[in-house]
Amino acid sequence: MAAFAGTAADIRPLGPVAQIRRFNAGGALTVGQAVYIASDDDVEAADADGQATAQAVGIVVAVGAAGATTAAVGDRVDVCVFGPVTGYASLTPGGVAYVSPTAGSIDQTASATSGDFNFIIGYAESAATVFVSPQLAVPTAVP
Repeated sequence: MAAFAGTAADIRPLGPVAQIRRFNAGGALTVGQAVYIASDDDVEAADADGQATAQAVGIVVAVGAAGATTAAVGDRVDVCVFGPVTGYASLTPGGVAYVSPTAGSIDQTASATSGDFNFIIGYAESAATVFVSPQLAVPTAVP
């Protein structure tokens, strides 16, 4: 699996079509990471190792303080829940974007590891841009 590459300072939503929601961080987060909504209503780094944690709602695109790229527990973060996010590198246009078994990472290759949950968070529009559009179905484990 090859996780999306990019520099946190370059990650940003594109244009007025991107839908952004503000959440509290439930752990350390970095701009560009996929997140899910935890049971205590904060967002945490998504990962394919569990059914609930694999169900990402979007990608972190900003942290409360202007110019900040990392968040600590309780910090406010902006999450793109639908629309284009740019600042990545070397994506395969048209390729699906999966939540990775590595917390917060996004990958263009589905996990083949037994027990992982492949969840689609969107697709690559270009080599630098992913269109966030999380799947609606609850993922099932890889046999």
